[in-house]
Amino acid sequence: MKRLTLGLVLLALAAPARGQASTPLPWCGTDLSAIDRAPDAVPGYAVHVAYVFPPGAPDRFSDWAPRLTGDVAAIEAWWRSQDAARAPRFDLHPFPCTSSFGMLDLSRVQLSAQVGDVRSAFGRIRLLLANEHGFRQSEKVYLVYYDGPTGQIGRDQTCGQADDGRIGVSGFAVVYLDSCGSDEDDEVRPIVAAHELLHALGAVDGSAAPNACRGGHVCDGGSDLMTATLSEGPLESRVLDLGRNDYYGHPGTWNDVQESRFLERLDSLDRTAPTAPSALTITNDRFGGVRFSWSPATDDVGPVSYRVSRDGVFFDEVVRSSSLLAALIGSTSTYSVRAVDASGRLSASMSLRFTAGLGIVDANGQLLRDTVPPAPVTRVAVRKLANRVVLSWARARDGGGLSGYRVRIGSRTQTTLQETLTVPRSRLTGPVTIVAIDRAGNVGPPTTVPLRRLR
Repeated sequence: MKRLTLGLVLLALAAPARGQASTPLPWCGTDLSAIDRAPDAVPGYAVHVAYVFPPGAPDRFSDWAPRLTGDVAAIEAWWRSQDAARAPRFDLHPFPCTSSFGMLDLSRVQLSAQVGDVRSAFGRIRLLLANEHGFRQSEKVYLVYYDGPTGQIGRDQTCGQADDGRIGVSGFAVVYLDSCGSDEDDEVRPIVAAHELLHALGAVDGSAAPNACRGGHVCDGGSDLMTATLSEGPLESRVLDLGRNDYYGHPGTWNDVQESRFLERLDSLDRTAPTAPSALTITNDRFGGVRFSWSPATDDVGPVSYRVSRDGVFFDEVVRSSSLLAALIGSTSTYSVRAVDASGRLSASMSLRFTAGLGIVDANGQLLRDTVPPAPVTRVAVRKLANRVVLSWARARDGGGLSGYRVRIGSRTQTTLQETLTVPRSRLTGPVTIVAIDRAGNVGPPTTVPLRRLR
């Protein structure tokens, strides 16, 4: 998928709207303080919804939860009406509930600081939610309803803002509840939410879309949801990419939201997430990096790829069953991997905690399994006597402790516990190779002494 780098996008209200595009629905959640509940009821890429308010502002979560649940249901129904083969995949939690969207994993978050007016609000909200509440998972797009002042008056107002996801960065959309009549009725707000969500999913590529205009919008028809100005009328009156030639289901090579992993592929036979990677192990690469490996996952349709994270931050997606990461000797991190299939379904995340240069450790840093081979043997000295040669070398480094050395002389192999070995000259028919072995049985890289040094 082509990743875009869009600026913040604005949606200006041209006329107040009336109608009922979103009907409040009962929200079945009970834990109002939870940020992002696990496990997810939908094992895949998902849109996570949050109600956010600043310090000192009234907490109106109980009033807003049914209205936001209704928004999500309205957006999903509208999307299906535009494309019977796709629907946004919202983040759900298995609350006891008779309604699908009543299970919405709706977060309630009070920010720790004020965000200022609309000129700074988006950046501050995004930063505070990412740094303090973990809203930075690359497998989620965040749809945030902000219930606080943004300092807007007059006819032209900014209803919402968004930025799309990039490598390791989540797409992020904000709806301002103090603007554009969002608090007055339930018609304007779902339009704003759907518009900003599309921006967060990568619409519109202004450099490629044929009808793109300012701010990442399109200018080929007022009914297109991605026009820059919100006019009167309900969500049902909007079209998902008029002409299907700019951002959704188009024939071009630029980003197509229809292929987003955040959409449920209703026309796909794939309904099962991949199995979790197993047999995880991790070691230091001989070039100084960290090699994280696992046994392959399986999927009912296949194939799968693997998403690798370190300390909760996305690192890379690979198709092979290993990944090479940089690390400093002595640094400790948690390394995680999960499988993802072509429809955006995710396996459970599997993790190991690893200290570079030592091995797999527990939460307290105590060694559980030594997976790191010893360092290579260095500073090999050769002392030649009348009928024998004495080899000596510096002690090899190993965090878990050494058990000895394996020395191959020509076609013969022997072990020694010391950093010295005497070899009869009669056995020196080829080079000598020395490797260190640690207590876990890991074998270090070989050091070879050429025959010309021994004679």
